[in-house]
Amino acid sequence: MEQPASTTGGRRLAIVFAVLFVLLSAFAFVWGGIVTAGVRERAVIADRQLRSTAWRMLCAASATGEWPKDLASTATVACDVLPAGDGRWPASPAEACPGGLEPWSDGWMVIVSLDPKGVGAPRLSAGGKATGIGTLEAVNGWIEAFHQAHFAGKTAPTAP
Repeated sequence: MEQPASTTGGRRLAIVFAVLFVLLSAFAFVWGGIVTAGVRERAVIADRQLRSTAWRMLCAASATGEWPKDLASTATVACDVLPAGDGRWPASPAEACPGGLEPWSDGWMVIVSLDPKGVGAPRLSAGGKATGIGTLEAVNGWIEAFHQAHFAGKTAPTAP
């Protein structure tokens, strides 16, 4: 017994739509994985830049008694240890940035926000870019703890 042509055409159309749906779903899944991998890769870079910047800022503040006036001046700052912070900030570059510090560059994602009154610690951010979970809180915690320990009650110049 033969089926009417309209039923056969409807089935073909349903199969075409089903295959198209599966193909588009697979494409969306793969594309999402590619985008996610890219964001994670940039987050790792941002983390290393934030940690390296924070370490250099801490070293500069320790050496000069004030926060650096600009981030470029931290490019040449080098120190192997900081005064004991009882775990509130890293004691060595290896603690601050496992795997080694990143060489500083003008193209970094790091942005420094200043206290408008000039008495608070500077705050680091990645300019809205993705970072690892807890990285911003960690590096800003280091800077705040160091500021409280060494600059509390003083007006300290901060980086722009």
